[in-house]
Amino acid sequence: MTVTGRTTLTPYFISTLSWVLASPFLYGFHIAALNQVQSALQCFKAVPEDPSFPPYTPPITNGFPVCIPMSNATFGFVTSVFTIGGLLGSLSSTHLMNKYGRKGAVKFNSAFILAGSILMTMAWNAELLIAGRFVIGIGAGVAMCVGPIFLSEIAPQKIKGSVGVLNQLSVVFGLLLAQAIGLAFSTPDTHRWRVVFLTSCVLCLAQLLLSAGVSDTPNWLTAVGRETEADDIASKLWRDHSPGADGEDDGRSTSSRNETTIAPLSVVDLFKMESLRKPVIVVLLAMFGQQISGINAVIFYSNAILSRVMPGAEGYISLGIAILNAIMTFPAVYLIERLGRRSLLLGSMLAVEISLIALALGLNGGVIALSTVAILAFVGSFAIGLGPVPFVLIGELVPFYAASATSSLALSLNWITNFVVGVGFLPLRDWLSSEDPTKPNGRQGEGQIFFLFAGAFGVTALLFAKEYKK
Repeated sequence: MTVTGRTTLTPYFISTLSWVLASPFLYGFHIAALNQVQSALQCFKAVPEDPSFPPYTPPITNGFPVCIPMSNATFGFVTSVFTIGGLLGSLSSTHLMNKYGRKGAVKFNSAFILAGSILMTMAWNAELLIAGRFVIGIGAGVAMCVGPIFLSEIAPQKIKGSVGVLNQLSVVFGLLLAQAIGLAFSTPDTHRWRVVFLTSCVLCLAQLLLSAGVSDTPNWLTAVGRETEADDIASKLWRDHSPGADGEDDGRSTSSRNETTIAPLSVVDLFKMESLRKPVIVVLLAMFGQQISGINAVIFYSNAILSRVMPGAEGYISLGIAILNAIMTFPAVYLIERLGRRSLLLGSMLAVEISLIALALGLNGGVIALSTVAILAFVGSFAIGLGPVPFVLIGELVPFYAASATSSLALSLNWITNFVVGVGFLPLRDWLSSEDPTKPNGRQGEGQIFFLFAGAFGVTALLFAKEYKK
């Protein structure tokens, strides 16, 4: 296969790309791993009342309990501890990437997710679920830091953006697979829900075993003095057949080769260099905007709103949202090189802002049709730009020696914002609205929270547009 008729896409590049993309795939998988199996896992299908009172002892089959009784609060902690682990993983990723290389960091993230998945597959109680989810979060945090950088460093200059978008495409396909498997194996009174985590074990083992056939990126190999090996890997990744081609399309321009001679920076060092402040701020604003848009809150409401249109189809609604997310990410692979990063991201941000306002109006007015259209428009608008492009910027706006630290800082901010929005969403919604039994959801003014998201996101988008010039 060739790109613009000049550069050959080699089998080695495809295999390396596939291997790296397993990391964001696993991250996406575990975002949704608990969504469809909650009832079966939590014993709600076996015991309709709160299983924390009175005490409930589930039957044992094949050596494992068919479910794990826990309150909603406990299940909420099992879910949210993933974010805490993700933050720790992001904070540690700079050290891992600089000391063990991009490949080494990927192996670390896979090993952590494997360990956590084993714990959750064999869990007897909520404590093991919490421990497993936390360990998985650490691996996911590392995965989302190293993935975009690895992709950027193996992609040729002319399609760096398109290759970078594959990071988010893998995330949404991982989310889609988890939703599909969960829907198929959420049978009550059985422990088939464990298949979700067993699938993760198989994927992690495959990635670890296949790592023997993958080398580190040419940039990192050059930085540690293994220049001959770096040149060999670059030639295996890409072959340029242009007249007089000198191999500069292997992802290592002359400037990037020079950058590898500078020692990697720490997170603190990023703000000491004046030349790095603006690009780092741009990346941070993009990552902050991704979460302050309220994406997780919108998806939370998607089930509540769309189930009124399709009663009894809650599980299929979640799956449908995941499918829409995946479909709308595909155009970004093509558009990012045609429209450019800035235009695509700003267009996506504008559409997200309009969708948030429309959703707020729909919820406040009790107009289900408007709320439904707004949710679908939001998911599509997010997927085409705000979802994938911020990860692309990490590997492109900063030089090699600042990439690891910038990725760690940006993803840490992303995890923190995600956690704050997740914890504060329901209390803020309740504070900004009031109870009203005549409304479909029992509340008056439940759209106010989305006006708040629209305001915060709008300010972030304006700051981003000001800082990120062509």
